[in-house]
Amino acid sequence: MPTKFKLKTEFKVPYCYWRIASMFITNENRMLLCCSGNKSKALLEWSETGDHIQDCKLAAPVWGIAMIPGRNEAVVTLPDINSVQFVNIARMVPGKSMKVPDECHGVTVMKDMIVWGGLRKVYFVNMTGILMKTFNIGSEYLLSLETNKMGMIYCCEAGYDTLHCIDTNGTVIFSYSSPEFEVPVDMALDCKQNLYVTTLGTNKLNRLSKDRKIIDIILNKEDGLDEPYGIAFNKNYTKLYISNGRLNKDKQVLIYDCA
Repeated sequence: MPTKFKLKTEFKVPYCYWRIASMFITNENRMLLCCSGNKSKALLEWSETGDHIQDCKLAAPVWGIAMIPGRNEAVVTLPDINSVQFVNIARMVPGKSMKVPDECHGVTVMKDMIVWGGLRKVYFVNMTGILMKTFNIGSEYLLSLETNKMGMIYCCEAGYDTLHCIDTNGTVIFSYSSPEFEVPVDMALDCKQNLYVTTLGTNKLNRLSKDRKIIDIILNKEDGLDEPYGIAFNKNYTKLYISNGRLNKDKQVLIYDCA
């Protein structure tokens, strides 16, 4: 488990209009950035040295991204048009698109199922787009979803400052909130399955243990966080990537060395 985080690199992403809502780091340490806002209708590919590589043009802005195990393919959410879409990340070309019955945001993949969050609901869809089951969770949009190795699904409900944890039957295992846990927006798991959550309202990166408690505040405004949103580790957990950004400013990516 990483215990120290030192800022190594930071750079601006001028092509993103509103937020870098989520990101994924490839095995080659390429960054796939999901930029929301109607001027950013693409999945952006950047190097970790701050070089813009290419874009995968899509029909609408991208919010969430999740990898499909064993394939060079990701699934992304397009909330403006109520769709999810497959993307070949090796060639950065769009694949099949599927309409969904809600404004989709957070997304994760477990086994052969795509799980995505809408307004007060979590949807389970198979790889061909057939809706398998739906559960009511929370009271607002679920902006980010993450699955741990035990098959539990974490859901960020930013509108009510709450983190939910459910199982595949829709049972709420726990819901976490506190006055210091303001506007949780994105998540990542470390190698020990501790959960890292960016809180937009407090400019903090929180770490929660498997027993549902905040271990500590890993990073804050003094460490460079300024309205943090998307978060991801690289494959071997030696680097942590966080996106910063206000609406009227260029967005940033911060890269921290982990030790």
